[in-house]
Amino acid sequence: MSLNTLQDVVLIVDDDPVIRVLMRRAINHSVGNIIEASSGEEAIQLFSEHSPDLILLDVSMDKMNGFECCSVIRSLPEGDNVAIIMVTALDQPQDIQKAFDVGATDFMTKPVKWPLLSHRIHYVLKANKTIKELTKSKNKLARAQSIAHLGSWEWDFISNKLDCSDEVYRMLGMQPQEVDITFSKMLEIIHPDDREFLKLTVKTALKHRKAYDIEYRVLHDSGEVITLHDRTDITYDFGEPRINGTLHDISSRKKSEQEIAYYAFYDTLTDLPNRRKFLLQLDSAIALAKRHSTKLALLFIDLDHFKRINDTLGHKTGDELLCETATRIKSSVRISDELSVGSRVEYENEHLARLGGDEFTLLLCELEAFDNVAIIAQRVLDALSKPFVIQGQQTFISASIGISFYPDDGETGDILLQHADTAMYEVKHNGKNSYQLFSHEMHKSLMDRLKIEADLREAIRLGDQFVLYYQPQIDSENDHIVGYEALLRWNHPTRGLLAPIDFLAIAESSGLIIPIGEWALYEACSKAKQIHIADANFQRMAVNLSALQFNHANILDHVKSALTETGLPPNLLELEITESAIISNVDEAIALLFKLKELGVKLAIDDFGTGYSSLNYLKSFPIDTLKIDKSFIDEIVNNQKDAAIARTIVQLALNLELSTIAEGVEYIEQHDLLKAMGCTNLQGYLYSKPLPPEMV
Repeated sequence: MSLNTLQDVVLIVDDDPVIRVLMRRAINHSVGNIIEASSGEEAIQLFSEHSPDLILLDVSMDKMNGFECCSVIRSLPEGDNVAIIMVTALDQPQDIQKAFDVGATDFMTKPVKWPLLSHRIHYVLKANKTIKELTKSKNKLARAQSIAHLGSWEWDFISNKLDCSDEVYRMLGMQPQEVDITFSKMLEIIHPDDREFLKLTVKTALKHRKAYDIEYRVLHDSGEVITLHDRTDITYDFGEPRINGTLHDISSRKKSEQEIAYYAFYDTLTDLPNRRKFLLQLDSAIALAKRHSTKLALLFIDLDHFKRINDTLGHKTGDELLCETATRIKSSVRISDELSVGSRVEYENEHLARLGGDEFTLLLCELEAFDNVAIIAQRVLDALSKPFVIQGQQTFISASIGISFYPDDGETGDILLQHADTAMYEVKHNGKNSYQLFSHEMHKSLMDRLKIEADLREAIRLGDQFVLYYQPQIDSENDHIVGYEALLRWNHPTRGLLAPIDFLAIAESSGLIIPIGEWALYEACSKAKQIHIADANFQRMAVNLSALQFNHANILDHVKSALTETGLPPNLLELEITESAIISNVDEAIALLFKLKELGVKLAIDDFGTGYSSLNYLKSFPIDTLKIDKSFIDEIVNNQKDAAIARTIVQLALNLELSTIAEGVEYIEQHDLLKAMGCTNLQGYLYSKPLPPEMV
């Protein structure tokens, strides 16, 4: 029998055919589909075939009575969704209780009042539909919360029990609804380091009726630690306050953030801080020394003849040698009774860094005597002069060390590092395997810097020495050129064509980058307009904004002016901004980024993964593109950690619906791997070197 599934289906179950006829007549005008069963066994069969919306079930039947039949139906799939009205001449309280115990929705006694039966059924069907919709909505919400690792809870301030969703139980390492969750129970599984923080937060919320938005860790019995984001609101039901909250499992996000932060700030080979981490430490140490009127020393350590060892014995041997070098340097600077350098052993070790290649830096703080630095420098030289046994083979190296002091040799990290580097090269020129203090006889390098700054000012005045080169950006799917990055060059009157590395740092520190950057922005937009007219596939012209440019008061006007004067559609301009420029003042940076987005331009984070890479900040920024730094691309094919970094960044971008550009692609193997990862665009010498404007 085929039933119209759009109409309600009612199953009448009674072993008396007369009763079935009377019931059918009584409800026929209000119910579309009616089916009948003369026994409990037949009723179970018909229920499995037709899934009725309501069952009129007689209690007193032969073989299987109505109680047994009701119990079986409730145990079947979809058995919880049907309304069951039990009909019987039994009217004792224990009979009615038994009906509800086996799952009856309602109970009717015989003789049946036939005129009222139709109304009764209509009411029960309507109520059951409402329950079904609520159950459906609840299940949808539960599934969505499970997928999103998001749960909800409520606390009415008066009772001790928290009303929690199933997903909250799972986050806390429990089976759904297995026990009542109280605040005391909750505190037992909170990570000990976060317990007092949560107690104080909740106490404040209860006292001041103040919502909170916090993160804390939960420690499961298995030892697993997960991080939860707990966001709340205060509501009032009938005048009574309640805390309503959501718990979000952000463990994966935290892990990704920690991994990116580690790879951004630490050298994966030696586990030492990298250049960026060290420069931050150096700036902090200088600020502390300035505040306390103390001195510090910076040692620049470069291994002698390391390239020869790498080329002769292979990179694996070279890597092991670098790791052992780091260990020996650490041992050389441990505090001893006769030295007063720093206050803690771990404080000193945190200030040893690998800048890259075979270069290390060592920062010694809170100096009481400069002689101590010479003692430590000699210790390092002695430690490194001892033979290294790598892969069963004895190897010898030495080191050249340059030393600069704060404040005597400079008051900024850049100057101190530059002077220590200069002193180290003096050692190299004088035979290596020694140390050298920076002296004012080495001041020539500073004079050269001042000469470059003066030449920059003259170049800006003349206005005809700067030129932009353009490096193509490739669509990874079809290798078509879809954009260009504008790269600054300087046609120096005596030194020839200079790359940014030769003058950009000086332009930045002197503030000359502002007029240079304004010119470059206009020039790039003008070129982009020409390309747009000739090439329908053209999608972007990427222009770098230095930290000083980005934080300049007139940057918004500069961008508006360049777009207006050149007529370039704003969506074809992509501004590349470094993380350090944004993080320096987050609130102002976010406001500026949104204003730039209102102009219609695209925004990219340049060198992503080498700066702060805070996911918490990233979700707040209106960014279109993440640009993966070349340092992660160079060894991506052979270095699993570099590949992991790139894959993490690409996946992060995909999750946030951002595009990605990998810079520094030089080999087809890099191209293939990045394409497989899902990286959107590629840039590098594999496709083209930066081109002069006439070739674009």
